[in-house]
Amino acid sequence: MYGRVAFEISSEELLKGLLFYKSKQESEIEAIKGKIHKYEQKRRAEEAWYQSLSPFKRFFTGRAPSHHQAVEHLANVKDRYKKIEMIKQKVALLNQVIGLLEAEVETEIREMNLPSDIMKEIMDWQKAEGTPR
Repeated sequence: MYGRVAFEISSEELLKGLLFYKSKQESEIEAIKGKIHKYEQKRRAEEAWYQSLSPFKRFFTGRAPSHHQAVEHLANVKDRYKKIEMIKQKVALLNQVIGLLEAEVETEIREMNLPSDIMKEIMDWQKAEGTPR
């Protein structure tokens, strides 16, 4: 109720789910880095091609205005780096929760508050794995 959802799950299953979600987030970071790298390669190739043209051909070749290039850079690089930072924060939180779960034997944690997106991802993972909730 009121935005709070509680469900019971064994610590082993929760740990598996968190590790799965962590690996998924890390692979997403790598995919975003790959997109940034691909964009930067494309830009370098276009710039090299433009510089290789003779001055006469350069005069007649259309080139995007600098403000268009800046917006393109913002959308393809800067925003993606911001997204990577957000994902890294999630991974840091996951590392903290995983550390708590691994130390559970000593402290016997009975209740844990997790962000809703992590809980949703664990529930989706359980459905995909076929484990009972």
